[in-house]
Amino acid sequence: MLKAILLDVDNTLLDFDLGSKQAIKEAFAETKLEYTENVYETFTLINNGLWHDIEKGLLTREGLYKIRWPRIFEALGIAADGVAFEQLFLSHLRESAIPVEGAIELVEYLYGKYTLCIASNAAYNQQILRLKKAGLYGYMKHIFISEKIGAPKPTKAFFKHCINALQPIKAEEVMIIGDSLTADIEGAAEFGIQSCLFNRKGISIESPATYKVTKLSEIKGFL
Repeated sequence: MLKAILLDVDNTLLDFDLGSKQAIKEAFAETKLEYTENVYETFTLINNGLWHDIEKGLLTREGLYKIRWPRIFEALGIAADGVAFEQLFLSHLRESAIPVEGAIELVEYLYGKYTLCIASNAAYNQQILRLKKAGLYGYMKHIFISEKIGAPKPTKAFFKHCINALQPIKAEEVMIIGDSLTADIEGAAEFGIQSCLFNRKGISIESPATYKVTKLSEIKGFL
């Protein structure tokens, strides 16, 4: 019997795509740099690669902050201070709290039926602020953030910390809902946790997920 739900934040509860794009545009305007659509495409490509390195233990989040925007600017041919721009970008991103369609309704539906928890790799203070701005923080029993745990999703150390904190709830009584095949789904599967892959782009994906949905509203059909 399912008793607890771990909820990813970025592109599951809060729209990181829209929020990061908005933050980039604001930071470009503030620094008087010319924004074009290939800026966000380049950001997405490099950012996704760096986060995969974090999941594999090849990079830290602090390391990402030092190299992300320098690499992006180099790829774009922009002569600007990438390290300084990173801090400006993060300051705008922290103000972004755009819920994914159906996220508020889903959390309200699950609340009271299950113990709800956040499971995220992003910066602790950033996620707390964004969840509060979105009105989601108060629904959560635990906030599991890799920065505080000392290990990122999808490591067993991350999920072990979550299960230990949830005792007497057992691993098989927990489900994670997230958009990342590697960080959320494969990581949970290795620890015996059920999972729901939120594949809102509808891309054909082979995964060990217990459930797969393209809309958050579909989750009400089995929880």
